[in-house]
Amino acid sequence: MFRTAVKTALAAGAAVLVLTGCQPTKMGSAAIIGDERITTAALHRTVQEWNEQFRADPEANMRRAGALAPDQRLPMDAVSDSQLREALTRLVMIRLSDEVARAERIAVSPGQIDGLIEQAGGLERAESITLASGLPERHARDLARHEVILQTVLMRHGFGPGATRDRLEQAKQQTMRLYADAVRRLDVRINPRYGGAFDVSRMFDGSRLAVMPTVPRLSRGETGTGELPGGAG
Repeated sequence: MFRTAVKTALAAGAAVLVLTGCQPTKMGSAAIIGDERITTAALHRTVQEWNEQFRADPEANMRRAGALAPDQRLPMDAVSDSQLREALTRLVMIRLSDEVARAERIAVSPGQIDGLIEQAGGLERAESITLASGLPERHARDLARHEVILQTVLMRHGFGPGATRDRLEQAKQQTMRLYADAVRRLDVRINPRYGGAFDVSRMFDGSRLAVMPTVPRLSRGETGTGELPGGAG
């Protein structure tokens, strides 16, 4: 996403912190994060919106596929389970970052978000990066805020120019512990239909998915109403 240097430096293996979210969720919920609820209906709308925008953005396609041809690996019109899990992962991570910022007393100003977006090449480029990450354009600032928080946490725990491999690993593990603590405090619950577990250990492994697929146990006919974090809905 926005943190090319961070992703490159943290290529070492990650500590395994798997947090299961198999507790019951409310009918029609994709996830419950503290007192916030992401409904299955809202999640589907978000992915449908992303699908339409992504198909129309050649740069997002190139970034996502890692290919030169923008017409390769376009998503199908139908919403897939992997697309839903990916979007849900991003939305949960954004909320977890906000909780980590609260607990660690990290204040993120609009100017910092604007600065990161400018570093990415401006709002249009940031929106393409957001699409390549599996969320609609309207979440560009949410994703940038998440990145500012994550970078701040990493820097506080030793990430930086000249840091040794061991120091980078320690910074990464401490960051994962803080996010794992946030999962516990917020009592994050993932509908088994979308995985049932949130794997914090995959924050730095280059994978797009942290919500892990399992055998669905709730009805595929569930619907719901509600709002997504960051004003989505």
